[in-house]
Amino acid sequence: MKARLALITTMCVVSVLNACGNIANLTATLPTFTDTLSLWALSGTPPSYPSAIAIPTRQIVRVDGSAGFDIAFDIDANGKTVVYPVKLIVATPGGSRPVGIQKISRSFEDVPAAPTTGFQTDSSLAIVPGEVVVVESPHNGSGDICQFAISPNLYAKIAVDSVNLASRIIYLRMGFDPNCGFRSFADGIPTS
Repeated sequence: MKARLALITTMCVVSVLNACGNIANLTATLPTFTDTLSLWALSGTPPSYPSAIAIPTRQIVRVDGSAGFDIAFDIDANGKTVVYPVKLIVATPGGSRPVGIQKISRSFEDVPAAPTTGFQTDSSLAIVPGEVVVVESPHNGSGDICQFAISPNLYAKIAVDSVNLASRIIYLRMGFDPNCGFRSFADGIPTS
């Protein structure tokens, strides 16, 4: 009886895998994109002004207790842009997502894909215009875009183009791969 049950179970698993194809060979369905954004610094501006980016929606958003963002921006005393992962700004369960950031010593155009290691989740980065930060943002919580994906991460690259110190506005470029687990920033639908 146990042998028959094992045989039936094995046949069911093989049938499901054959129906799904090679589940380890995922393909992207959405193209990457590059956009320009501007937002206000966290400090020295009204709290109603957007100072953060929600990576999956590619929008600038306000920083509030709901942690509906991935990274937030400020300007330090030296005029550098400071990038903060969400968990350093909001101390709630939603804010404890381990969003990783990493400074890349290449130009925006020369970062074809997100690195596989080296992301910091527990510290901020100070950057100047022209420097690039790559963001690794997990979105596999209940109702998230990557909830059922093999890899829960979305990747973006961000470069500061300029900073207006008087108005405390930061001007950015952002490249984004909207496909869960894919790291490519090359134009079109990624293959890796």
